[in-house]
Amino acid sequence: MTGGLDQRQGDALTRQFALGRARVLAVGIDDYDRECGFEPLTTCKNDALGFADCFRDLPQLDAEPGTVKALVSRRGPTPSRGEIIKGLRELARSSVAGERLIFYFSGRGHRIAGDPHSYLVPQDAFADDEPSCLISVTLVAEILSSARAGQTLVILDVCSTGISREDLVASLRDLTLLASVSRGPASTRSPNPQHSAFTAFLLPALRGEEPQALAERRLTVTSLHGFLSAQFKRSARPLLLESTGEAMVLADFSGPVLNPGALVVDGRLFEAVELSVGARQVAVKDILTELSRTHYSQAYLEARANAALGDYLEEEFGRTVSRLRARFKWASSAVSVEGCGLAFPDGHYSVSYEATEKTRGVLVEHLSLRPAWLEVPGLVFDLLDCLNLHPDRITFALREGCAPARSVPQLEVRGWAITSELPHRVEAAHGDCTLILEKQALTLVDLPLREMFAETPDRDAVRKAAAALAVFHGG
Repeated sequence: MTGGLDQRQGDALTRQFALGRARVLAVGIDDYDRECGFEPLTTCKNDALGFADCFRDLPQLDAEPGTVKALVSRRGPTPSRGEIIKGLRELARSSVAGERLIFYFSGRGHRIAGDPHSYLVPQDAFADDEPSCLISVTLVAEILSSARAGQTLVILDVCSTGISREDLVASLRDLTLLASVSRGPASTRSPNPQHSAFTAFLLPALRGEEPQALAERRLTVTSLHGFLSAQFKRSARPLLLESTGEAMVLADFSGPVLNPGALVVDGRLFEAVELSVGARQVAVKDILTELSRTHYSQAYLEARANAALGDYLEEEFGRTVSRLRARFKWASSAVSVEGCGLAFPDGHYSVSYEATEKTRGVLVEHLSLRPAWLEVPGLVFDLLDCLNLHPDRITFALREGCAPARSVPQLEVRGWAITSELPHRVEAAHGDCTLILEKQALTLVDLPLREMFAETPDRDAVRKAAAALAVFHGG
């Protein structure tokens, strides 16, 4: 796409992104009173909740869950004029230098005849000709401009009676603004009927699922606007107003898909990530070449096969050591064969034999990695490639325990169907993927793991993994 970043710009954006986290207020209002002059809407609540969930769930958007607030119809405090203004003031007052403030509003906009101001319409608006029950866009700008944050972004998805793009530019000229203003039925069909057309395109871009919205794997306001504009006819293209020459970064997807920061449990990180698969069929006589009689028990043969497995795999391990050293530039002392496995920096690979019948079984491959392996995009994929490993199970071993049963509501909200529910163990399904949550571990089965750890990861795999890992960081 056009508008890519050179190395200098990319480094500058990364530094800028790392300096401050995002604070978010998302407002979504459906329940207007038509007797007061405002027709109800249908998708605004979902729009705001979806927007807030992105910032709660994705570490790449860099927001603490506790600093993301949603005010929506029929959930929690009513998004009244007082609550919205209070939320804006809290957003500005709580900010510190270097942070990014983001105010998202999905609902109605309004102009009053003869009044120069543009207004956002709160849920408790009681008249369409009384400014005191509305929220002027100028007041929004005044409150947010008082913040100590380094950058402020206003995103408006409004169905308006009279607001023009010029009005918004005049009112919010000191802030960064991304706005979609419609005056009637949308000219562009929404790809998701649960959201407005604008927000239905916005949310996957925030999640990093739209490569065309990224500039060098970073989501900037400018690259986001370019992507959104391409989805709409010229007359309905979103408005962009950038108050400074600096590109505001919303998300950085140049880092790992599953970094340690995504797996926080009350401030404690996971101990290790473990990947495994048991798909290599083998006859016990292939391992125990000296075996002439098979009248022994299955358990005895399994134990003997595991005792001899190191010798059976010796040549294969030797070739693997050479591939690992060539790919990762390790010294010869950094990789060693240890019995039925390999030891290497921050990791260990092992193979065991499991009998499926008396004279046959499978070779189970197990890979254990410290968190450092997740810090560079594509690194785990390269390791899997060197090992010729195609894991179908991933387990995150937690440093300290969690309470599985308490996570059921969060899993259900994120699309997991609970299939077994015990205090110490919860199982759930999401399409073909299975989740097992225990006190000390979270396991995901039947995800395309090689694709998930690729430098350009599989979208569906990442989405399901994020929906599981979200239980560890609120929301």
